[in-house]
Amino acid sequence: MSKIGIFDPAARPPDGLKVLHKLYQKASADALANDSRILDFNVTREKHAAEEALCLVRVYETSKLTKTFARFEGQDWEPDQPVIEGPRIHYTDSPGLQIVPSLLPKNTQRCLLARLLHRDLVNTKHKTNVHIHHAVPYDNLSSHEKDDANGRHRSPGLSFFNFSPECGLMFSPIDPNVHRPLTISQFLNRKLRWMTLGGQYDWTRKAYPEESPPDFPEDIAQLTQGLFPEIRPEAAIVNLYSPGDTLSIHRDVSEASDVGLVSISLGCDGIFIAALEDPSTKKTRHVVVRLRSGDAVYMSGPSRFAWHSMPRVLADTCPPWLRDWPANMSVPGVEIQESDGFEAWRGWMADKRINLNIRQMRD
Repeated sequence: MSKIGIFDPAARPPDGLKVLHKLYQKASADALANDSRILDFNVTREKHAAEEALCLVRVYETSKLTKTFARFEGQDWEPDQPVIEGPRIHYTDSPGLQIVPSLLPKNTQRCLLARLLHRDLVNTKHKTNVHIHHAVPYDNLSSHEKDDANGRHRSPGLSFFNFSPECGLMFSPIDPNVHRPLTISQFLNRKLRWMTLGGQYDWTRKAYPEESPPDFPEDIAQLTQGLFPEIRPEAAIVNLYSPGDTLSIHRDVSEASDVGLVSISLGCDGIFIAALEDPSTKKTRHVVVRLRSGDAVYMSGPSRFAWHSMPRVLADTCPPWLRDWPANMSVPGVEIQESDGFEAWRGWMADKRINLNIRQMRD
């Protein structure tokens, strides 16, 4: 049975955690780089404040990882870097919190971005924050049957990135008296903050709708289960951040399941805080982690219900090989027109952080 029901979705986070969140939100980049309290698996320090609390849960076998990534990317998959055994590390001060540094190879990250932002973003069943106040112009985006000199065939659809930042594509406001139209540049650069996959979470009611949800993307579900077989992916939230954006302190307690949450990082580094609160003393134990592109976090057991936040997205930390996305990058498994190779959007990922948070809705 799920223990989710014992938690109040409207509960306020502990005051001490609010102070910690603000501390890291305002800290300088140099201070963050030299803070020994932050777990950073890309940095080796002689004395790490949290080192004694780390232990190895398991090691991913190279052969199984290779099969998982190859299945996700397709038959023509060729690794752009050696697939190595990956450690799954448990932070013992936060029972159930597991971190897998550098889990996804470069090509898998590029492919995942393409599936999410070229394919899933134009799927009318996947809602975004923009839908709340604007009509999203889906017309002519999806693939369709057409006739040409060679007969009838299916034409590849369009991605929002097929449109130039200066084009006239507009997102009309539902209430023009309250909101202004959005350009495609505004939509992709700043206004798009989240997208839901599968179960469409209602942020106002803090609940999932009763009706059957749209299908969860099969390939992303297979990738997730290949890496985290404990979970049945049924819903996900794709968060898009720029430097200056934050994720406020919260707990994920709306699912009717206490199966763990999977979180995958793409793009810029982020400072992640997770904290467990003792119900009797109200004291909290926390961990602060610097998450980098390709890292994964699995929040299970008691940490499934941990308070967590993202107080900081660090500018200029997107890996060099990902900064130019989507320009001149193939989109395996996505039937869209590549036009000029998305050259007009070159550098879009340079100051972006994408977080894919996957959960099981029901036991």
